[in-house]
Amino acid sequence: MPAIQFDVLIPDAPALQLQGVFEEAISKLIAAEKLTGGAVTHDHTPKLHEGIEEGLREDRDDLYQAQIHRYVIAVEGATGSVNQLAMVLSRFLTPQADLPTNAVALENEQAHEVPAIYPWAVEIRR
Repeated sequence: MPAIQFDVLIPDAPALQLQGVFEEAISKLIAAEKLTGGAVTHDHTPKLHEGIEEGLREDRDDLYQAQIHRYVIAVEGATGSVNQLAMVLSRFLTPQADLPTNAVALENEQAHEVPAIYPWAVEIRR
């Protein structure tokens, strides 16, 4: 069964809320028959690959007391791409950018990037 793993630099209180958000999203996807099953596990002290924590903490002095929390979202019977599902779920961590309708203005992609609410890394496990 494939799984989407998010490692998120987040304070403890919102970390529990985020678990609930992911669980609700999976329930809605099952009800909409986009998944046949799924589950969310939350690890408060995950073992990280080298460099992950440093990368997430980079330029985020506002989160110096936050910890890395891992959310593993197991998915069964996805009707679409698991990679696409990961990007949809990442919207809970990074808000949608307000993009201009002018094609020339869109060429400078970096000018329209929106920082993550909480820095995160994702890995698709198969």
